[in-house]
Amino acid sequence: MAGDFVQREPRNGEPASERTDVRVIFTGRTIVIGARLYDAAPARIVGTEYRRDAALDADDHFEVILDTFHDRRNAFVFQTNPLGAQRDGLVRNEGEDLNWQWDGIWTVATTRDADGWSVEMAIPFATLRFPSAGQAPWGVNFGRTVARTREESYFAPISRDFGFFGKWRVSAYATLEGVTGVDARALMQVWPAVVAGFDRDYEDTMRSPNGGTVAPSLDAKVAVGASGTLDLTVNTDFAQVEADQQQVNITRFPLFFPEKRTFFLENAGLFRVGERSQPFEPPTSLLFFSRRIGLSEDGDVVPILGGARFTGKRGRWEAGAFDIVTNDVRLDADARLPRTNFAVARVKRDILARSSVGGMYLAKTPADSGGSNQVAAVDASLSAGESFNVMGFAARSWTPGLSGASHAVSVDAALNTDRWGWGATFADIGEDFNAEMGFLQRTGVRKYRGNVFLGRRPRIRGIRQAFLVLDATYVTTRTNELETMLAGPGMGVFFNDGSMLFATAVRNAEGLSEPFEIRDGVDIPAGEYWGTQLMVQYMGNRSRTVSLSGSLAAGQFYGGTLVSPTVSVDARLHQRFVLGAQYSRNHVDVPVEHGRFATNLVSARATLAFSPRAVLQALVQRDDDSREARANVVFRWTYRPGADLFLVYDDTRGILGNDPPAKRRTLLIKATVYWTPSVG
Repeated sequence: MAGDFVQREPRNGEPASERTDVRVIFTGRTIVIGARLYDAAPARIVGTEYRRDAALDADDHFEVILDTFHDRRNAFVFQTNPLGAQRDGLVRNEGEDLNWQWDGIWTVATTRDADGWSVEMAIPFATLRFPSAGQAPWGVNFGRTVARTREESYFAPISRDFGFFGKWRVSAYATLEGVTGVDARALMQVWPAVVAGFDRDYEDTMRSPNGGTVAPSLDAKVAVGASGTLDLTVNTDFAQVEADQQQVNITRFPLFFPEKRTFFLENAGLFRVGERSQPFEPPTSLLFFSRRIGLSEDGDVVPILGGARFTGKRGRWEAGAFDIVTNDVRLDADARLPRTNFAVARVKRDILARSSVGGMYLAKTPADSGGSNQVAAVDASLSAGESFNVMGFAARSWTPGLSGASHAVSVDAALNTDRWGWGATFADIGEDFNAEMGFLQRTGVRKYRGNVFLGRRPRIRGIRQAFLVLDATYVTTRTNELETMLAGPGMGVFFNDGSMLFATAVRNAEGLSEPFEIRDGVDIPAGEYWGTQLMVQYMGNRSRTVSLSGSLAAGQFYGGTLVSPTVSVDARLHQRFVLGAQYSRNHVDVPVEHGRFATNLVSARATLAFSPRAVLQALVQRDDDSREARANVVFRWTYRPGADLFLVYDDTRGILGNDPPAKRRTLLIKATVYWTPSVG
């Protein structure tokens, strides 16, 4: 039995204000976790989310974190709230990579009473990865959040000095003994599926499919040895994947969209090599980015014929490899993608207490220019003490027709505690470094970045933490010509109710060696542009029935001005029915022809939960920059663990004179069956 939880917030190191008792038992095929969460004010327990994978931070919630290999680095996460919502994810390298898109097969039941609430989780061993029987123990932690007070407490104490994401400090977790004789991994898990429906592209009547369609697909997992897994996919289908949240791009760099497709999510962090991403910022460089497979640059689906992926861990060694083939496809009258092979091999070794080294090789055949694009890399993450880490990589690419500098190197050092921290980064990316399976914002640059963080917890009513940040980024060409400069202070406050306020003033500069098109028909001339921008951001308390968030950025922009407001509102009209809306605008006024314009992006989201296993979601977006309106409606019914029925409706329409008015319309039904011959 586990109890005596210890606070991380708001009173670090003190006993939890509410009692929590946890019990763990093992059956032949399942680990069962039961928790009794006592509460002195049960009427004030907060539960607002029913849907699978919803963020539960605004609710009372309980979580189980399992380090099944006891490597003190990686873990599975399972969370639930008083309504029995399910959220799960994968933690790698003590939080350097968090994968909340991963879905495991498990069940949970919750109840509420006059003394609080209770949880029972049942997690099949087939969902987990672990060494063979007898190689126990596991690492484990249990966590609880009380929404009304924002109190975080854990069974294995998590110090605030571990940093903002310190809850993922796997090396500080407790030990779960008795995990012996439970080697009940599934020898095989199989998901046959069929998709049927209607798909019509009004802009390209020759593209297939363009009418009724029926297509089978198959995904499978096969156990390899004690702890390896072989994933197989044939005629892969992602009809059920939610549409991307649209973004308006007024920069000269590509935007990052997260991966949502199931096949690419499990153990995705193993293949992550690139520059360290700052919290709340998208990545700037990844040597492997799975959205390069099965999607064109414009987001059109490229059929995946099939593929295989192996991942496994033995002792301190971890390895992964995959090979996937996409079919040839005609994107439009003038563009066609050939059949393409994507191959990756990855190896990693844990060293010391919390460090690792590794290598990766990638090959895409044919490359965009023909032949084969290949990338080889080595990387390392070295930790000293509780708060200091240095990570980096070195890579080289080979591409037919490119003979210039084809290297990429990055080194990043960071120290983070609750009261202060600092970071320093250097990167050098050659002009001909070409990772066609990756995501790179820019090449031919040197990057320098430094930041300092100071945090305090003043004894002021309503305030939990105040902090000051000084951040500076300087980017040049490899001949030391200015590309980008950003520098300035930021101040923020975290309030006791979970809301946050942040403000910053940034001195910025952009050096353009050639003009770039900020919008169709609007060109920014070459030259240096200096300015100052101010930004204020507020995130409301999402535990409230209605919560508001927003931001405002304003200042100088390429010799003119930019004003960018964003406002969003979430309304929990009922614990089963949630509405959300967001509006963002960019008002640009630059001294060039047609340089005064505005972009408006409006989105609305609705979620209706019939139960935690049957949810209807709708996302409607209107973007006057692309002059398109899009609707995506998905109904998901998990009729038994691992098996789903999806109904999907997509509609894209032209607006503001964008012809044809109807662009693409899809109505599909997808049925998935789950089967496994488990042993135990």
